[in-house]
Amino acid sequence: MTRAEIRSDHADRAGAAFRPLAWNGLRLRVPQGWEPARLGRDYLGLESPDGPVMEVRFTRNAGKAAPVEVVRRMLKKSAVAVEVSDKSIPGDWLAALSGRENAGFSCAGTPVSRGVASLCRTCGALMVVRFFPAGEGDGGAVAREVLASIRDHGREGASFELYGIRLTPPEGMGLTRFSFLPGRFDLEFSGPGRTLGYARFAPADVLLAGGDVADFAGRQLSVPGVQLAFAPTRWRLREAALAATAPSKGPFGAAVDGILRFFRRRRQARVLVWREEAANKLAAVVWCGVVPADAGEFEKVCAEYGVF
Repeated sequence: MTRAEIRSDHADRAGAAFRPLAWNGLRLRVPQGWEPARLGRDYLGLESPDGPVMEVRFTRNAGKAAPVEVVRRMLKKSAVAVEVSDKSIPGDWLAALSGRENAGFSCAGTPVSRGVASLCRTCGALMVVRFFPAGEGDGGAVAREVLASIRDHGREGASFELYGIRLTPPEGMGLTRFSFLPGRFDLEFSGPGRTLGYARFAPADVLLAGGDVADFAGRQLSVPGVQLAFAPTRWRLREAALAATAPSKGPFGAAVDGILRFFRRRRQARVLVWREEAANKLAAVVWCGVVPADAGEFEKVCAEYGVF
């Protein structure tokens, strides 16, 4: 049975409506009501109203590590009994991850848990997925559905989709910082000579009371070492504000800019903030680097940032 057949076969039996979720390149489908409760660059912990349901640890550079040994190392300091055996989990959990090298395990304790360590020998992507009783579903049907949906490499679908935002950073940019606070979310990525930040603010109607998007952006967004002046604009039929550093004028100014960029002392920035009225939220993209942002690439990044 293929992974796609497992998904369709068990969707009805699981009795749950599923939605997409993605974190730092790990993509999966989970039941409505499962929400991220703990996040790390290579970690995703989910909870429901019933308590913890699932956690995933993942890496794209596992090398030749064997899943069995990964589980043993990860749980060797555990104070509870651990069994590393494919017999400790339902057989169709392993079938849901066909084409990979897998190892089942179970852990005693409160609550008990069981899961799968799974390695793609082709690219070295490895994940350790653990389910708690509230996340297994009847006979493990929900867990099977989730396992069959997981994709931990490739660029099909958004790299990040959670808390009402959806985005995929440009190729070659890695996550360096993130923060999810009431009213404001921030994710920052870095690549050679540049950084890219995404932000989300809510509720927009309260935050914009007595002002416009440009006023709000001037108060809330800044780039170290760069002076930003936001101007009101329209972007894709949305109320917006744009700020961009301007190159120095004249041949002498251009030469100075070139020298400063060579020594990485001159920072360039481009920032767009816009209002998503249907969601009552504000979105922002902040580009900063040693060379000016390509307007076409910046537009594409903004257009692919979903806030809902």
